[in-house]
This record gives sequence, C-alpha cells and structure tokens, in this order.
Amino acid sequence: MSRNWEPVNRKGIAKFDFVPNGEFQLALTVCQKVKVESKRDGWYKGTTLMPDGSEPRGIFPESYIKLRNQEARQSVVDVVSSKTKWKPIEKVGKVLYSFKADGKFQLGLEPGQEVMVLCESNGWYKGYLTSSDKKSKGFFPVTYVLLQSDSKSPTTRAAPPSPPRRTRKEEVGDTEKTSNRQSTFSEFSSRASAHHSIKSTVDMAAMENNMTLQALLGEIDLCMGLWLDEANDALVDGRVTDYQRVQERITTLLELRSQLMDIPPEDMAMDFPPLRRHIIQLIEKSRKMVVGFMVPRNDKGMLADTSNTSVMDLLRLHHEMYQPGDDLAQHFSFRERQRRRKSTVIELKRSLHKNLHSVVETINSALGRKPEIDLFQLVLECSMVITTIKEDFHLNFALWNKKTKTPITEEWSLTFSSLGMARDVLKNKTIFSDLTIQDLEDDIYLVIKVYRHGALLLDKAPTTLSAAARSSDGKHRRPFFVSMASLRDIGYEKFVEKEFTPHREFQIRAPAQEAMFSSMPRRWLDGKIMGGKPVLEAKQVVINLCLRNGTVEQTLKRNDGELEGVVVSRKLYFPPVFNPDEERNDLFLWITTGKFDQGNKKSPINCFLSVKVFADGKQIPRAIKGCGNPDPQDEYMTSVYYHSNSPPWDEILSLKIEPNLLDKAHVQFVVYHASTNRKSATPLSFGWLDLTTERKAVIQDKEHTIRTYKISSNLKELRMCKYKHIGGRKNLKLRGKGEEIRVRTKLLSTIKTQSDVLLPLLNWSEISQQQIQHYLKQFVNTPYSSEQTKRYVKVVMDLLFSMLQKKSYSSVHELALKALIHIFSNMLKEEQSMLKMYMDNVFKFHEVHTALLSLSTSFLKTELRESGKGLVSFTKSFHWLMDFTVRSFNLDSAKTVSLAEFKRGVEAILDLVKELLSRNVQDKKIKNNSNVAAGQACMIRILPVVMFSLGQVFSGNEHATNVVGLVRAISDEKSNDVPRLNLVRVLSEDMAFRRDAQEAFFPLLLDNFKNHMVPSEHGSDECFVTMQIFKKLIKFIEQSSSQEIDEKGDTKNSKNLYELRNSSDAADILRRFLPMLPELVHTSLILLKAKENPALLPKPSQAITRLSGGNGQHLSMDAIVCTVTFFKILPEGTITSWVQGLKTNVQFDLLRRLLELWLLALRINIFSEVWVIFVTLQIQVICKVHALLTPLISRMAAAEGSNSLTLGASETQVIELYFKLGIELLSHQDLKVEDMNKKRRRLVQRQLGEDLREGVRKSLTALWKSLGDRRPIFTRELLPGLFGIIATRLSSDGKGIEEKVGASQKMCMDMYYSMITTEYRVSKKLNKVERYTIDNLSQIIHESQGRGDLFFEMIEKDLQERFDADPPNQKEPGEVFLKSVSHLFGLMSSLLKFPTTAIYEDERTSMALALMEYLSKKDERGNIRREMYFRYVQYLVDLHAELKNYQEAGIVQLLEVDMLRWSEDIVEARGDFPREAERDRKERLYQNANSFFTSGQDWERAIAMCEKLEKYYRHDVCDYHRLADVLKQEAQLFSKIVDSPRFFSSYYRVLFKGDFADEDDGSEYVYRGGRMEKVMNFSQRIKRKYPSAKMIMRWDPKPKELEESKQLIAIVTLKLPSWDVIVDKRLASAEEVKAYAKLSGNPRVKEQVLEYFHNNRRSVFLYEKPEQKAKEKKPANEFKDLWVRQHFLSVDTPFPTVRRRIKVCSRREFMLTPIENATAIVLEKNTQIKKEIEQVRRAANLQPVANNRNGSTEIQNRSENHLVVPTLRTPAATPRLTSGTGSGSSIGEEKVQVNRLLSLLQGTIDAAVNGGTKLFCEAFLSAEGRSAQGDEKVSERVEIMQKMLKEQVVVLKAGLALFGRVCPEEYFPLLKHLMTTYDRMSKSMEKYYNSG
Repeated sequence: MSRNWEPVNRKGIAKFDFVPNGEFQLALTVCQKVKVESKRDGWYKGTTLMPDGSEPRGIFPESYIKLRNQEARQSVVDVVSSKTKWKPIEKVGKVLYSFKADGKFQLGLEPGQEVMVLCESNGWYKGYLTSSDKKSKGFFPVTYVLLQSDSKSPTTRAAPPSPPRRTRKEEVGDTEKTSNRQSTFSEFSSRASAHHSIKSTVDMAAMENNMTLQALLGEIDLCMGLWLDEANDALVDGRVTDYQRVQERITTLLELRSQLMDIPPEDMAMDFPPLRRHIIQLIEKSRKMVVGFMVPRNDKGMLADTSNTSVMDLLRLHHEMYQPGDDLAQHFSFRERQRRRKSTVIELKRSLHKNLHSVVETINSALGRKPEIDLFQLVLECSMVITTIKEDFHLNFALWNKKTKTPITEEWSLTFSSLGMARDVLKNKTIFSDLTIQDLEDDIYLVIKVYRHGALLLDKAPTTLSAAARSSDGKHRRPFFVSMASLRDIGYEKFVEKEFTPHREFQIRAPAQEAMFSSMPRRWLDGKIMGGKPVLEAKQVVINLCLRNGTVEQTLKRNDGELEGVVVSRKLYFPPVFNPDEERNDLFLWITTGKFDQGNKKSPINCFLSVKVFADGKQIPRAIKGCGNPDPQDEYMTSVYYHSNSPPWDEILSLKIEPNLLDKAHVQFVVYHASTNRKSATPLSFGWLDLTTERKAVIQDKEHTIRTYKISSNLKELRMCKYKHIGGRKNLKLRGKGEEIRVRTKLLSTIKTQSDVLLPLLNWSEISQQQIQHYLKQFVNTPYSSEQTKRYVKVVMDLLFSMLQKKSYSSVHELALKALIHIFSNMLKEEQSMLKMYMDNVFKFHEVHTALLSLSTSFLKTELRESGKGLVSFTKSFHWLMDFTVRSFNLDSAKTVSLAEFKRGVEAILDLVKELLSRNVQDKKIKNNSNVAAGQACMIRILPVVMFSLGQVFSGNEHATNVVGLVRAISDEKSNDVPRLNLVRVLSEDMAFRRDAQEAFFPLLLDNFKNHMVPSEHGSDECFVTMQIFKKLIKFIEQSSSQEIDEKGDTKNSKNLYELRNSSDAADILRRFLPMLPELVHTSLILLKAKENPALLPKPSQAITRLSGGNGQHLSMDAIVCTVTFFKILPEGTITSWVQGLKTNVQFDLLRRLLELWLLALRINIFSEVWVIFVTLQIQVICKVHALLTPLISRMAAAEGSNSLTLGASETQVIELYFKLGIELLSHQDLKVEDMNKKRRRLVQRQLGEDLREGVRKSLTALWKSLGDRRPIFTRELLPGLFGIIATRLSSDGKGIEEKVGASQKMCMDMYYSMITTEYRVSKKLNKVERYTIDNLSQIIHESQGRGDLFFEMIEKDLQERFDADPPNQKEPGEVFLKSVSHLFGLMSSLLKFPTTAIYEDERTSMALALMEYLSKKDERGNIRREMYFRYVQYLVDLHAELKNYQEAGIVQLLEVDMLRWSEDIVEARGDFPREAERDRKERLYQNANSFFTSGQDWERAIAMCEKLEKYYRHDVCDYHRLADVLKQEAQLFSKIVDSPRFFSSYYRVLFKGDFADEDDGSEYVYRGGRMEKVMNFSQRIKRKYPSAKMIMRWDPKPKELEESKQLIAIVTLKLPSWDVIVDKRLASAEEVKAYAKLSGNPRVKEQVLEYFHNNRRSVFLYEKPEQKAKEKKPANEFKDLWVRQHFLSVDTPFPTVRRRIKVCSRREFMLTPIENATAIVLEKNTQIKKEIEQVRRAANLQPVANNRNGSTEIQNRSENHLVVPTLRTPAATPRLTSGTGSGSSIGEEKVQVNRLLSLLQGTIDAAVNGGTKLFCEAFLSAEGRSAQGDEKVSERVEIMQKMLKEQVVVLKAGLALFGRVCPEEYFPLLKHLMTTYDRMSKSMEKYYNSG
C-alpha cells in the first residue's frame, strides 16, 4: 500500500453527494467543483470551490470525482463522429442546471429553458432550444435535462460507491481539520442504496404506485417551472432574498426527486407513500407562501377540487392541512435499510409523556394499521457491561413505576462472565410486555439489580481471571450494586418505533449496608440515594432500547424473526384491555424477607432459600423462573445476605405450572446456611405453601407467613414434604422452629380462579342443575368485580351461553339470563371492549337466539309490570343482549328458527320497549317512577346501537317502521330531545338512502329537522346534533349524485357524473330533502350571525361539543358548507318550482333569509382567502342561487303592476336584498380575476369557467328596468353598493381616474342616473337622492379626503354629460341637483377635513353650523332639507357630548326640536333613533336635551324642558304616569338649584396676531372655558393647536414681540361685569334690564338664583387694566393716583350657545377715577364677605340672614350699638366643638368650613393687610384728599365711599360674631387678636364718617 501522496493538480466535479464520517473528510454535493491536489489509497486531497469564494480543504473518495481533462473534452468529438450510434428520442425536456458550452458542437443551457431532444448517445443528448431556430442544434449532457414524459428520470445518478476505509492514524496524519456546512438533504442521501430501474409488475399496488409516481413526477416538473419563473421575476425585480429562498426550494425539491427515483421496486410499497407525502407538503407549503392559497389533495394524491372530491371531504382536507406544529424541517430518511429494516421512522413532534395518545395515533397511521389494543412492548438488549469484577455476575432487569414505587414487570436475568460478556449472546434480549399509556405517563424506571456469583466476601474472591475460572465450587449469589434510569429522562422519542438506541448514562450505586440493597430502588425513586456509594469495579452498563406499539405477537411478527426465541418478561398486572381468547396462567411468588434463628452461632447466619414446586409427591420440572437465569429452572436459590438473620430478599419468581397440576401443587422452601469455610451449604429448616384452598380455588393475592420446621439428620421431613395430602404429611410429626418466611402471591390467570363462587361454575357440567341454580344466584348477588370480569370474560360467557343453548338446562335459563344482565349492566369501558372482541372473534353459539329472545321478553314484561329495579339493569344490557341474539341468528346456518318467526320475536320485545318509552314518569299513579325514568333515559341512550344491529335482520321498510315507532314513542319531554336526535343521527346514514326505507323514515327525519334544527334561547344542543345529521346526509346526497342506488340500498358507480342527478331516483331523494331548506337556511343564518356575535348562540353542553368533533368552532362553517352543497347538487328547475308552491309568507321568509345568508357569507369571509377552492365554490353557488331567484323576484316585482308606486314591505325587503347580493357579487374580490396574480387566476378560472359577473349584471339590469317608477324606493339601500363599484374606477393610489369604464361600473352609473330621473319624474323633487348622495359621499370622504374629491369629480362629470344630452325640461332640474350637491359636497369636505379631536372643536362646530344654515334654507319650491339638517344637528350634538360640553349639546338638540311638531307624521330612522312618529321623536329629543342640561348643571334649562314635557303629558296625551315622573324630576331640579353647589365656566379673550392659516391677523375671540378650567390649562390647549405660536398672558403684545414672532397669541381672563355696571354703562338690552330689575327688586330671591342669572346669557365681558399716574415711582399712597381702564367686549350671541367661541363684535373703553376704583374694591370685598357669611350660616344650620329690597343684609340696618361683640366661649359654658382638620369645625355631625371666612376677615381687619382701608380713608375721605380730586362730583363719590366703608364695618362685625360661634377652640387666640384689631380699625375710621 502506498504511503505517499501522488500529485494530481487537476480540476473535477463531484458525481455524488458525500457526507464525511471522519475528522478530516470534506463534504461534497453533486455537481460541486473541486480542485484535486494529490491522491493516495483511493482518496483525493484537495479543496472545494464554494459560492462565497472560500476553499475548504480536506480529503474525499476518488470514486466520487470525475476529473476534467483534454480527453474528456475530446469525448464530444467522439460523440459526433460518424461511427457513433444514436438512439432516437424526439421528446421535450426541461433544463435543470446551467451548462456552459466549451466546444463548437456543444449547446449552452440555462435553468428553466425547454429543449427538444432528438437523440441520445454515450450520456449526451442532441437537440435544440424550442425558443430558437432548429438550425441551432448542439450537444449537452443527459444529466442536465429532465424529459417530461420519462418514467425514468434522466437526472438519476448512479449510486456512489462506498468510500475506502481509513484508519485513525491515517486521518490524523493527512491534513488539518476542515469543516463545511451541509444541507439536510445531502446528509440524507449520503447512505444511498444501489440504483435499480423502476420495473412494471403485475402486482396491483405496485402498478398504482407506479402510476402515482408518474403523476407526481409531472407535478414536480410543473412546480419546477413555476418556481423558476418566480426566481427569474425575483431576479429582475432585485429581490435578492426572495430569489435565494426560491433557489433553496428548487434545490430541496431536486434532492427529494432524486431520492424518489432511487427507491428500489421491492421497497416501493413502504418508502414511496411517506416520501410522496413529504414532497407534496413541500410543494403545498411553497404554494401557500408564493401563490397565497391552499389546494389540498385527496386520498389519491390528486389536487382536490369539486370534480374529484366531495365537498365534505374537501372541508375535512382543508382542516387537516397545515395543522399547528407542522414543520418543513421534519424530513425522513428513506435509504437506511440495514438500520431500520422495514419499520417506519417516526419523528415525534413532542415528548411522548406529554401527549402519548397522539403518539399512538401517529404510529398507527404511519404503520398503516389500527390495532384494537393500545399496548407497548419495550424491547431491551443488554450488549455490554464494562467492569473489573473478577467473578461472574447476574443482571436482573425490571421496570418500576415511580408513582407506586413498585415493580410492574417480572425480573429478567442475564448472566455475564467475569470479562463482562454475556454467557449466551443469543439470549441477551427480552421484551417487557403490555405496557400501557398510563404506565408511560406515570414515568417508568428501568431498574438493574446486579448480583455477584462467587465468594461470600469480595476480598476473598479470586484475584485473577484464571483463578476465578478454576473456582467453580462454593459460589453464591451476592447483592452487589443497583443501577437505574428513567425512560422519560432517556427520551421516549429516541427509541419509539426505531432501531435499538444505545444508552450508557446509568448511575451505578452500591448500598452503604448490604441490608439496604433491596430497598435502594425505592429510596432512589424517593430521591434518597445518600446511602448509596459509587462502585469502582463497575464502569458502565450499555443497553439498547426500542419501544414498539402493538401486542407481543405483533411485535414478534414485525421483525422478520429477529426476536425469535426472545424471553418475554410478563407484566405483574393485566393490561386494561387484552384479547379474551388469550390464555394466561401466571402465578407470581414474591419472596420478601424472613426471620431466622442463628442457634448457637456467635454471629448471624448467612441464609438463603431453596425453592421447589411439588405435585403428588413429584417435583415439577422447570416450574420456576427467577433471578439468575432467564429460562425456567427446577430449583431456585435466593441470594445470600452476609450475617443477616432477616435477609431482605425482595425477589420475584414466576411459577410455570400447568393448570391441571395447580390444584395439587405446593411450594417447598428450605432454609440453608452458607459458610465461608465450607463449600457446601447446610439445611437448617423448611416450610411449604399450598397454592390452592380446600375447595381447589387458588390462594388469595396477599402476604403469606410460612412457619418453618426443623430438619432431622436423615432429612426425612424433606422427603415426606413432597406430598400435599394426609398420606404424606399428616402422619409426620413436625417440630416447629419458631421461624417464618414471608412471601406474597399474585395470580394472573384466565383459566384458574380465586373465587369460591365462580370455581364451581367453571366446572358446571360436573354438578347438578340445582347446584348450578344455587351458584348462579350467588354469582348474581355477589358484588360486581371488574377485574374478575376481564380475566374470565371468555370462560364466563362460554359457560352461560352453553347453558342457554342446552334445552335440557331450561331450569337455569332464567338465572343464566340474569347473570348476563348482571355482567352487561355493570361493565366498564375496558370490559365492553373485550366483550366486543369476544363477540366478534370467539362467540360461536348458533342456537341461543331463541332462548335470549324469549327470556328477554319475559323478563322485560315482568319488570314493566312491577317497575322493579331490574328495569334499569335490563336497559343497560339490552343492546348486548340484542347483539348476541342477532349474532347467534346469523351463525345459525341451519335456520332452526325462520326469519319471519325471529322478526316477530324481535318486534315483540320492541313493543315492550315502546311501552317503556311511552310511560309518563310524571304520573303519580305509577309506582317506582324513578326506576321507570332511569330505564327510559338508559334505553334512549342505547337504542341507536340496538337498532343499528337489528338493521341487519329487517328490510328497509320494516326497519324504518320500527325506528319511527320507537322515536315517536319517546315522551315529548325537553330532556329527551337530544337523545332522540342522537338516535336519528345514527340511523339516518343507513336508512336515508335505502329506497325501501325512505317512505317511512323521511317524515320522521323532516319533523325532527323542523323542530330542532333552529337554535332556541334555551340551548343549542339540538341544533348541534341536527347539524351533524344533516352534514352526513348531505355528504351522502352529493356522493349519490355520481352513483346509482339499487333496490337494497347499495351503491354502484355511475357511468356519468350527471346521469343519476337527472334520474328519477336521485331527483326523488333531492326533492325529499327540499322541505328541510327553510330550516337549513334559517339555522345557517343564525350560526353565521353568531360568528360575529357569539352571545346570539347559547353554548352547547360538553357532551354535545365532543359529539360535534371539537369545541363547535366550525359549526357555522359546517352550516354554510351544507347549504352550499345542497344548492350545488340541486337541479336548477327543482328549487324554483318548489318555492313557487309555498305559501306567500313562507316564500317571502325563505327568500329573505336565503338572500341575507349569502350576503352575510360574502361579507364576513367565513372561509380563509387561502382556501381558494371553497371560496370559489361558494361564489359559484351564490351566483347560481342568484340566477335561480331572478324569475321569482321578477314575478314578485311585477305582481303589484308596473304603474304602482309602492311595494309591500316583504317584497321591498326581498328585492333590496336581491340587489344588494348582486352588487356584492359584482364587487367581490374573488370574482375580480383581472386583479389576481396569474397563478390564482388560472385556478379560479378553471373552477368558475366563464365570468359569472355577466349573468349577474343581466339579471340586475332586467329587474331594475321592470321596477319602473318604484326605483326611488331602493335609493337609500342600493346607493352605497353602487358607489362602491363606481369608485373602483379610481386608481389604486387614489390619485387618478382610469379612462376605461368597466361593464359593472357602467351598469351602476346607469342605475344611479335612473334613480335621479325617476324621482324627479314621480315627485318633482330630488330630496331623497340628494340626501343619500351626500351621505355616501360623506362616507367616501371619511375614508380618504383626496379619494372623495376625485370620486365626486368623476360622478359630476358623468352626470353632466348625461344631463346635457337630456331635453331642456329634464336638464334644468338635473343641473340644479348637481349645483346643490356640489355646494353641499364642498361644505361637507370642509367639515371633514378637520381631525376628529378636541383641538379642532371650534372649526368643526363652525363648519357644521355653516352646513346646517345652508340646509335650513328653502329652495325654489319652498322645501328645506330637513332630514339632512337633522343629521348634522345630531353630528354637532355628538361632538359637544363627546367633549362634555353638555349645555351646548342640549342647546343644539333644541334646534331639531324646534323644527318638529306634535304630529303623527313619520320620521325616518337615524342613528339610535328608530323610525317613529314625529311626536315621539320630539318627546325623545326633549328628554335628551333635559339629560344634557342636567349633566351640565344647567338646571334652569332642564326645568324648562320638564315644563314642555309636562304640558305634553298633561294636555296632549294625558299620560299621567310619565307626567308624575317628569314632575318628580322637576322637583329634584329645583332642589338642586338651592342646595347643590355648582361651578360656572370662565371666559377668556384670545387675540391672534400674525400669519395663521385659519385665522385673520388681529382676530379677537371670546372663548368659554371648560368647567373649572384654569387659564393655564386653557392656554396649553390653545398651544397644542398652534405649537409654533408664541403665547403671552397680556392684553396687548409689545411691538418688539410682534416683530420677533410670526405667530403670536395673547390670552387674558375676562370678568363678568355686574348687571349694575352693564345697566349703568348702557350695554344691556331692554329685556335684560327688565329681567335684572325684576330679580334685584325682590329681597326674597336666593343668592343661588342671582348667581345663575349673573353667569347665564352673557354677551358682555370686562377686562380691567390699572394705570398708575403718580409722579413718584413709589408713591406713599398707591390708591391716590391709581386709575383703571375698563375694556368691555361684546359678542353677538350670548353664552352659552351652540358654540364655545364667538368673535368679538364690538369693544368699548371706560376709565375709572381713583375713588371709583377704591369704591369698587370695597364693594367687591363686602360682597365676598356677605356671601361667605351666608354659606357658613347655611352649613351650620343657623338662622339665615334675610335680604332687604336693596340687596343688603340686615347687618347693614342694625346700629352699631345693637351688635353684640362675641364673647369667647369656654368649655364649661358651651358644648365642646370637634375640631376639624384645619379646614373647619364640626357642629353636630356636619363639618363647617371656616377657613375662607377666616381668610376674608383676616385680610380685611389685620393691620398688616388693613393698610388698604386706612389708605382709602386718607386718600379720599380726608380734607386733603377731597380737595386733591378737583371733581365736581367729588361730594357724591365721597358719600358713596363712606357708605361702603360703614357697611364694611358692620359686615366685619357680623362675620366675627359668626366666626366666634363656629370656630374650633384652637382658633380662639386668633379670634381675640382679630377682635382687638377690629376695635382699633373701627375707632380710627369714625373721624372720617362724619367729616365733610
């Protein structure tokens, strides 16, 4: 062998995929370019040329590479030589790879091109590109082209040869380590098998697979072409990511295609279906991503549509497609034949323990079978144990349940040599059988107990292997270590249905003390392994696992003999369900422990047990299977525990004893002592255990304590103990030793029993009939045992049926029936499954049907008469009795009983069942009603099963008659509805299509549909069940449309799909289902509405939800699919003629609901848009229905006469829905094929055929013309749809109008124009069409402002052209209409251009008012657009209400009220208002306004609303109930005025200076602020609207500010001047002066009323600006020269009004002199103090102070001498007041706020602040001050000033007096200070009172 690398230095290309299996090997993919540097021993060394420019280096097999050289180039010349033989082909091919021509004869190729292949030779094709001239011929490689009609792909590559083996040293010395990422599919193809061509075979399955293969290859080629187009489009568009993604999909599909072609014929049946599924999944998933829709496949793999698949199957396929959790990365490897043999590789999506049931289904589906029993078999192979033990050892394997901490299987033992190799390598496997799903979910642990086989002590063991081999005597089994692992932790997914998976991660622990060995597994499971210690001698245990689904027999058969002879380790329990025919007779003996006497020994003994089984004095050979050997043995020796008198063995034995010997058998136990000095063991004592009782029943499963006896030296006791009976042991005198052995037994047998009652019955042929009766009575009266029934179902059933079949045993027949009823009525689900298997596979009694019928009839008759408890048991078991009766009759080939006689017997018992069902359980005369009620309920539940069985006996008509009789016999209680429907559901599939059953069954079916299909308010259970019935029936109807039905009800294929549809049989079936149509449509409509609003449909019960196949979420879809299918298969003339025969009201209801259903189905898109098949089918059916209804609707419209201007309400509604449906169809996206991508368009056109919109347009046009002058009736409802279609002329970006007018657009424009002309012709006005035109234009503007403008421009232009072509008498009103609409549209556009936010409140309000003003104007005919006006009134109301401007909302609401009258005229519905009489609308609006005013605390206006309603209720309608309510409300409002505080809005003046988009420079407004809105909050609100403007809080901006800011806003707070000032300044109107005089002149008017008058209806506002004219900068008396400039602003409308901003209309200025200003200040202060005094008095419940006519309080008129200065209260003199929290005091229980009063008093009296009063006196009341003013009115002003100051002194004194009464004690010091200061102030002011 050469050891040096030979240089090559040539380029090459990879012929095959290569996956490295060594450290320095380099991965290759087919056609990959490589640089070969050198070679050695069949290996190349070099680099690969990667697309990213990198060149990974490594080694790869020489046989995988084709080198490029000059000779290879010359091969083309050889090909074209004249001597070459060419094979003609003449086929078209698709180019797969890019081929660059490097010779003059070669033809360059690019992927996706089509070539015409002429001939082939030596791996080369000759041909030309189909897109070029035929003269441009050339040669190209065969592997680069895929012929489209080949069964054998040209791209099939020869299988790669196996690479040469390399040693580790060669790999290490070769080259540096390289790495390269490989694709998943290259990895799968690395272990490819040899290529074999696909050959035809006579086997039908192979032929079908071959045909499917050809279809799949064709689809792959088609898909490749589509993907190449997609890649080219992506490349042209510059979408690099999309291009790369498509290229990856192409590569993946090519790899899968290669794998597909590499499947050998012999493996085609196994490997082709899963690979095909995977390829289809890839294609479909890519289709969904690229094309945007889903196309499922039927069971034959064809693309499913309505031509090859039923609609119901299509629905199922769509639901199954792309389930959650599907992942494209879940690939399968289909070439690893040796590893997996012929088992299926399952990639589990989740851990087995989380969802084991789905795993079982996955496995069963993949294996193509459905086993009756879900069991698992764990195959275990122990391959190696790495250890340094110098002795043989045993491994005992068992499965333990972590939950119960007990073993669940018997132990399997395997012996290993001291070298760690199994003694018998052929027996190193076992099967742990019959594991259930529950076992796996509970978490199973594999426990390994290891026993040494050698010396008692490990330190005395042989030190070498040769010494151990020579030492054969004196070996004992000794506990050594324990190892265990959780199967869950290992991972079920690693070994479920796979080849053996090795596992090495076993923890190995030895007990700290030998006595703890047996308890270590339990401690381990408890997490307590602290007592364990590592075992240095044991390194590793290697086992292989495989978990397989099925029975033991199925597992053995599936492995082609690989597991032949494997020991089965049986489970210690029966599985939940097993084959009743399976015989099992296992008796397990569990040796737990013992207590032994050590005798005269100094230390405890080393004891072990010898166990043998004897029968009749003879030892039973090979009867014990236990630890130490996997095969049964004659004798079993337990392990030895060193120096232990109570050894904890805990060892399980399986006793293999023949059933006939078990009665005589017993187990012998001999106790031995193992000595460390002697090779032989010494027997110490013995004991035995009888395995059966005296009655020969097997001993019970429990713990048994066995006494031991001494053994004499001659061992005679052991010899005599071999016998069980008296002759053996009783004559022997035994000496007890006081020791005991503890064992537990467990019987798992289907033959032997532990029951003393069942035992004699098993041998019934050996006892008398009297004894049989005795034991049968005991059996019936014994409590039912589920475990016993499962074990002995075959035995017990056989003996009972044997008794019934023998006529000589007639005396026990009745008891035998009761025994059957006892069993049948108590069985659980598992026992029922086993009984079903027994009946199908084991039951062979062909003569028991007569006895069963007669006995059952007699038993039921007796129970009905007595209403006994047996009635319930009988009904529970009735279906089993009938099943066995029918089964026996069918087995009776001799027909001992005729069919007619058998039918009479069955009908007799059915008559008794009818009697039971018809009993009235509410009748008190019937005894034991509870038994009858329970029997009825049970019978109703099981009747479907019973009748299904009896259907095999009766003819169709007879069976239907029986069913109808039973169903009609069921009482009409509500609780029986669902069970009754379930009975119909089960039987409908069978009888609905049996011609001889239809006459009797169809009336029942229709009655149930009519009564239960529509959901009720009480529940939806009946609807759910009924829909399941109809869903199945409709599927059969659809299938019957392509099948023929024979006399027996069987189906056979029809020659033509439509042959049966037109036949009398199919038409008859379909006509029978027509009466269900109204209920079906009504139900579908309800369910469809419930999809949008689930509250409409009550939730079904849990049981019904499970019946419906999930949570019921697809029920609405099922209903639509049923309806779609119904109309799909109906002959076109059938429904029309049938509907015409209905009553008028029924016909209207059906048509209305049908149209409403399809309209709703189109709008809510119940099918996903990717479900293109269903979407298209729905559209197709709806178009069909629309066409079918056209003549019906036309006749309906013509019935009223063409000259009639009205239609009935029903006719109008139906016609409206018809037009809406047609318009919806025309605008539906799934009919706009021109807007679809080409792939979806191709599929939709294939489904629909012609453009269905043309038929819809014709129907709509014809009906519209027939309506004549009644067209305006439909303007409101149809105009939105018409505008929607017309708007499609706008470009997609909304910026232009398409020139081309589509047919649908033209039709809609024609209809709109005819609406206009017809309305004018009929009514001479265009109010309706104008209003609805504006409405729809508004909606379009809401969607997009620019789109709305373009749309109106388009409409206007089209209408103008039409009006220009009209006669003058029609042109003029048309132009007026256009002008009006244009003006309205402009106003509306201006309104809608503002965002609907609070910031633009003023603009929206102004535009709405402008629009309302225009609408309120009368036109040329004196009409106003009242309805449109009302709409914008409501718009403004909603605007104010949303912003919580409740007063404005109420005032706006009154604008509509003022236009309404108290009349009976009808006003149309609007928003939340229904269509109602005008007086009702007016009343409703008054109530709304009342609510708004109340919310805005404008209680006076709310009272005015109440007065309006009071008058209406009292005088107009005399409704005194509502009158009483409104009077109560009015009283409450009056109380609120007096008692409830309220807050009034502030007013602000806002000046805009600068360049504003929506405001003029210098604009000045008065704003009404929100309730309790401060000026800062208001200014921030304005700032948000004008973020770039500068805000100042002054009256006038400075010139510099105007220069610096482009936008400036000045905001100041305005005052409400008093009415005295307004009157004085002559700013008030005459009405306002009169109202003021009336209030001010009344002394009894409350302050609250005056306050409201002060804040309401204000149109004049004041801003005061002080001006200091003193010469000094800081004058000593600032009030002396303080002038005030007053700015009075007026608005044209008083606040509050419909808007919150009004422009200032006028301004006046006044200047206040200093004394006038001072007088105003004092007056304002006095007013504040008086107001606060009044509030404190009211809060303290003190006597109020009355007002005099001049508006001043009594305090003013009292002389100073009469005012009592308050005296300070003391705790002893007055009740103690509870102090407040700094804000007031408490008098009684009411808290009085005194802080504000204190603040006013302190601010006026205290000297620190009182300087103002003193300054007033000095400046204006002194002689110097009077002379300084120099005004002729000085004396008058001084007099007023003196009067105000005098009043202030009185008011302050009253305030102090009140404060002294209510203030807390902690305020007393402050009160004293204020009183002292007050005295000084009053005395200092006296000199000014009388001066001058």
